[in-house]
Amino acid sequence: MIPGGPREEERLSTGIPGMDTLLCGGLRKGRMYMVLGLPGAGKTILANQICFHQAAQGRRVLYLTLLAESHTELVSNLQTLSFFDPACVTSSINYLSAFSILEQGGLDALAELVRKEVRAHKASLLVLDGLLAAEELAPSRQALKKFIHGLQVVTSLIGCTTLVLTTGGEKGLRAEHTMVDGLMLLQQRTFGVRTLREISVRKFRGSDYKLGQHGFEITSDGLTVYPRLESLVDGHLVPGAGTRERDAFGVAGLDKMLKGGVPAGSTTILLGPPGSGKTLLGLSFLAEGARRGERGHYFAFYDAPERMLAQAAGVGLHLQPLMERGDLEVSFRPPTENILDKLGIELLTTIRSGRVRRIFLDGYEALRRASTRNARVARFLAALVNECRVREVTLLYTAESTSAFGPEVKFPLKGISMVAENILFVRLVELHSGLHRFLAVLKVRNSDYDTSLRELHITGTGLRVGQPFVEGQMLMTGLARTQAPEPTPLAKPRRTARKSASQKAAHPKPRQTVRKRRGT
Repeated sequence: MIPGGPREEERLSTGIPGMDTLLCGGLRKGRMYMVLGLPGAGKTILANQICFHQAAQGRRVLYLTLLAESHTELVSNLQTLSFFDPACVTSSINYLSAFSILEQGGLDALAELVRKEVRAHKASLLVLDGLLAAEELAPSRQALKKFIHGLQVVTSLIGCTTLVLTTGGEKGLRAEHTMVDGLMLLQQRTFGVRTLREISVRKFRGSDYKLGQHGFEITSDGLTVYPRLESLVDGHLVPGAGTRERDAFGVAGLDKMLKGGVPAGSTTILLGPPGSGKTLLGLSFLAEGARRGERGHYFAFYDAPERMLAQAAGVGLHLQPLMERGDLEVSFRPPTENILDKLGIELLTTIRSGRVRRIFLDGYEALRRASTRNARVARFLAALVNECRVREVTLLYTAESTSAFGPEVKFPLKGISMVAENILFVRLVELHSGLHRFLAVLKVRNSDYDTSLRELHITGTGLRVGQPFVEGQMLMTGLARTQAPEPTPLAKPRRTARKSASQKAAHPKPRQTVRKRRGT
């Protein structure tokens, strides 16, 4: 720690979910931070959300605007947000327009107004909204830098934390932007027809912070920031030896193939085409865990809880009592425009809660669609898998194969060994003029398993894995055929006895005559 510097605990919480995590504790007291973003990026909402949170903590706030927008209109827009408290306006938060002062007296008059009002209101938080107006009226770049430096000195001496909001003039980062203690950039990025909001911290003096771009959304509750999952997990944590050995599926035949189940704390991918039984196998995995006293969580994207319960009951899985007892948790998110890191925060919270031992994520395709960068999904899953290993949570997730039939099987993601220790393959096959489901164990890390291909039966009384396909051939190719029967050996012709001399005389061979060719 630097002598005379602010103590590490002297932080101002932003009150924005996920923001303090991004800043590793919040804003440092008495420091100046600049927030950049084009119009509509969310700067004003972010600043006011911090203001009302600080006011709720008993602190006083000064909100100084350099915009032509009236405070009446500003407050009217804020009233639609849940964090807005009318009792804080004028009592704890004072809105003051300084546009006319800037226009008439320039930067010097504005600096004097700031010093006077901060002291008068005993503000612990100052927001200067609309620095672009000061940039446009500044006689030179040097004058603007001098103004920012003077403002920084005054607020630091008083112990007032300052937020400066600006569009940046669409000219990128400038020298004056580097003078502040922290720089945050709000952006809207368009991917196809979809637009997402992202925040990145470019610098944050005197403290650690999360690098990279992080998603956020604006709702009726204000801003919510979703730090990237990869930045939240600790890759240095080493999984322990584990206290449980195997986690069974509760499916007759399958657990025998797996020698009791998958290793506890491992990750398993269920690969197969639609209709092959992946979801039912996952639900059976959770139900078996609940019967053994291990709480499970079902992350669903395709079937609402009511539909899921009906489908499970159709095969003898009655999950409603497990949910009522709290042994099974269900989360449903329609596969629309989800934010990948929002899903990551929910998954991470569940894993770290300590109350869940099994998680069934159905399925990978929903994660891929939630991501705007397909190459990132594998890294997202790798971070999730590592967290499960550390917490000894067994993870099972489904992935659809690209084809139901055919000689080629493709995995939907690269680096499969990084995101799954175990692989179960379920497929439909045409055999004897009918469709059959078969199941194969492709991989179980550091464990023995049955390598035979066995039929998966889904009946009204449950799931069952039958005997190996002894008659079928080429089942993995999707072009199955039955084994041809062994050919019957042909009878050898009988050998006849040699003819005697009398027989030869009675039946002489026809005499072969050679016709002489003319001229020879």
